This record gives sequence, structure tokens and C-alpha cells, in this order.
Amino acid sequence: MAWGVVILLFLLIAMGMPIGFALMISAGIAMYVSGIDLVMAPIQMFSGVNRVILLAIPLFIFMGELMGATSISDRIIGLARALVGWIRGGLAHVNVVTSMFMAEMSGSAVADAAVMSKIFVPSMEKQGYPKSFAGAVTATSATLGIIIPPSIPMVLFGVTSNVSIKDLFIAGIVPGIMLGGAFMVTSYIFARIEKHPVDERFEVARLGQQLTRAIVPLLIPLIVVGGLIGGFVTPTEAAAVGVVAALVFGWVLQRDLSFPKVYQLAVNTVRQTSVVMMIIAGSAVLGQFLANEQIPQAIASGLGDLTDDFILRMLLLNVFLLFLGMFLHASAAIIVVVPMLLPLSREMGIDPVHFGVIVCLNLGIGQQTPPVASVLLTVCSATGLKIEEIMGYCKWYILAMFITLITVSFLPQTAIWFK
Repeated sequence: MAWGVVILLFLLIAMGMPIGFALMISAGIAMYVSGIDLVMAPIQMFSGVNRVILLAIPLFIFMGELMGATSISDRIIGLARALVGWIRGGLAHVNVVTSMFMAEMSGSAVADAAVMSKIFVPSMEKQGYPKSFAGAVTATSATLGIIIPPSIPMVLFGVTSNVSIKDLFIAGIVPGIMLGGAFMVTSYIFARIEKHPVDERFEVARLGQQLTRAIVPLLIPLIVVGGLIGGFVTPTEAAAVGVVAALVFGWVLQRDLSFPKVYQLAVNTVRQTSVVMMIIAGSAVLGQFLANEQIPQAIASGLGDLTDDFILRMLLLNVFLLFLGMFLHASAAIIVVVPMLLPLSREMGIDPVHFGVIVCLNLGIGQQTPPVASVLLTVCSATGLKIEEIMGYCKWYILAMFITLITVSFLPQTAIWFK
């Protein structure tokens, strides 16, 4: 019965049903067939979302919306150009570095892709870069938004697995830098092959000027993440501090924001949050049913019985997560699958924080690979490009992501260096 519910869930998702509703319908049918009183469903749904820590999700989303609506992106791009624009293929490197900076503000790869695709793809095309190349760089570098803190998927992983969100944020720093470096190496190789131009010469004076302009926007996420890492605030409080700081910067200091604009950004935040909360509510019911049927233990036992070799187990775990990432939204994959795989990861001796980074990296690759490919489709929608056009370049950036994933998987100190 339990396996039938899992198959039904994937069928409903494949038919295009919103994931939150697919979870609820699957769970409701399972409870009805099993003779469980359906009155328990709304109680479990409410219990699943009635957690203070989940307030961090809408607050981080709102912080990203506020900062994206100000002149912050222009300041960050100016700093990135001064830092790496002098390298051959300059704008591609600027694209990646800007995404690394913006990742500190939004926590969402889709949000980063939506903003960056409108800025970088036209400007790169104007400088002579192939449009499909510009789209590929923009799509893949947006993945940094869920690796470099703050990261909404990491918040969800922490809530789902009872792992410290502070530790997950710290663990994402080095892999995020590694991934950004891998993207820049890939861009440099293409720059040499296709003779991409240098953006502008390096000048210390201009770097200092751009750093001065960007210092306040950079301080906001540093204060938020630094306060969390330092133990001064909880994740929810850190997100609230970020919202207040973004409001002060955008509304009071820069005058980029107005009441109607802030209201619209709040509406956007509510819409994005409602999607995540529906998924959490639905997964709370389904997760309880699967736990009662001991499906997590069965999956862990099944994968574990295939081989006793740690390397093969790790590869199988990654392949399983990569496959799920191709068909499930990152939030749904974390909430539904992580409880199933935690027993296996513990049996293998994988640190839960390290496992969280592995999960996020796998799902980041899934955001670039059809059929779901949420980030890739966002860039295609914003630029008018077709998936097959972008994939010609994107596959090499996905290879860079895969190399980073394998490195982090088998070198745990890249993630848990602080322990």
C-alpha cells in the first residue's frame, strides 16, 4: 500500500498537479484505504506548518524581494566588474561573482535566475557573447543561491531533519565558493575557445570606488548570517533583522522603495511562501503515513543491501538524489525524501550537516536538468531561449557542478571544516 502511494504521488506530479495538492491527495487516499480517520489530516497539516522556525522562510524571501527592488544589484554588478571584469570572458565571470554576492541576499535559485537573466543575457549578447552561452551561465550560476547562505532549502532541510540551520549555513560557504570557482574555470575555457572579450581593465582606484558603493548592501547579509553564525540570533530573528535592514536601506537611505512597491513585494512573498507551506503541510500528512509504514527504513535497507562498499553506496545515494531532483521541486524533494534517506546516511556514518550540503548540491543540479529544470525554465522564459539551445553550453556547467558534488561528497571536510 505504501509503495502504491509513492507511485500515485509521482503520477500526479507527472500529470502537472501542484506538488502540495499531489501530496495531500496521495496522503488522503492512503489514510482512507488504511482506515485512518481523515479528521487527523488537517490536524497533521496544521502541526506540520505550526513551527516558529518556518517564519524564516517568508522573511528571507521578503528580504530578497526588497533588496532585489533597490539599486543593490547595480552596485553589486559594479563591484563584480571591478573584481573580475579584467579576465578574458569578463562578463561571464562578472555574472558568476554577482550571483555569489546575490546568493547572500535571496536564498532562492529561481529568484536569482529571474533577476539576473534580465540583466546579464542582454548585456552579454550586446558584447558579442552567444545568447545561449549567456543563458547557460546565468542559469547555472543562479544555483549558488541555494548553496551559499542564507539558503531556503537548507532551512527546510534543518527543519525536516532537526539539524542546526546555523551549521548548515556555515557548511555551505566553502562548497559555494568551490562551485563558483568551477563555473569561472568553465567560462574561462569557453572564453579561450570562442575568443570572448575582456570586459574592462583592472584598476585599484575603481575597485575601491565600487567597494565603497557596495559596502552597505554587502553588510546587510553579512550581519544577518554573521549574527546567526555567532549565536546572537535565531534563524527567524536573523531573517527579521535582514528585512528591517533592507527596508531601512531601500526606503529611508536610497529612496528606491515606496509603500505601493513594498506592498507588491509583500504580495509576491506571500505567493511564494504559500507554495512552500502547502508542500510542507501535505508532506506532514504523507510523511506520517510513510513513517508508520516504515518506508524510510525499507529504502535505507534496500539501498544498503545492494552493496557494503562506502564508495558505491555514496554514488548510489547521489544518483538517487540526482534522479529525484530531475522530477521534484527542491522544497518537495527535501521534505519528502530526506526523512527516508536519513537512516541510510547515519548508517553510512555521514555527518547530517555534510549530508545536507550533498542534498542541496544534488537538487541544484536537478534545477538545471529537464523535465522539471525550474531554474533553466525560468531563464528560458525570461530570455526567449529554448532549452535545447541553452543545453549545448549548460551541459558543461552541469559537469562542473557534478565534479564539485563528487569532491564534496568524498571530502567531508569541505563542508564540515568548522567541526
